[in-house]
Formats: sequence, structure tokens, C-alpha cells
Amino acid sequence: MKVIAMPKSSNKTQCPHCETDCKTVKTKQISRMYREVTYVCQNPKCGHIFVASVTPVRTLAPSAAPCDDVRIPVLA
Repeated sequence: MKVIAMPKSSNKTQCPHCETDCKTVKTKQISRMYREVTYVCQNPKCGHIFVASVTPVRTLAPSAAPCDDVRIPVLA
């Protein structure tokens, strides 16, 4: 199995207003291919709370246990 190493900070999301790191406070799986994530800006002077969507856009390594209902384009 191929493992792709990711930098420790790869899951950081920044506030779109002040660019401060945000904290994930809630995730909601809407479907197998769509999740909503609620973020809170950690800058007390900003305080922005927002929801972002997460959906797979392409496959880098195929699944060893694929689901017939899931179609994610393979990176060419």
C-alpha cells in the first residue's frame, strides 16, 4: 500500500477574513461524498464562524475496498 506523508500542519484552515488559524468545532456527513465542516476563527478580534464543504475531487491512489456507488476521477 502506498502511503503519502503529509506535513503536520496540512489540516490547518485559515479564516478568510483575517487569515488566523481556525478550529474545527463540528463536522456533519451529508452523504458519502459530501461533508460540512464548521470552523471558528481563533482571533478574538475577528470571531468569524463559517461552514465549509469537503468533497473528494480526484483519486491519487485507488481504494483497496472500492464502493460501486462512488465515482471519483483518477488523477491522470
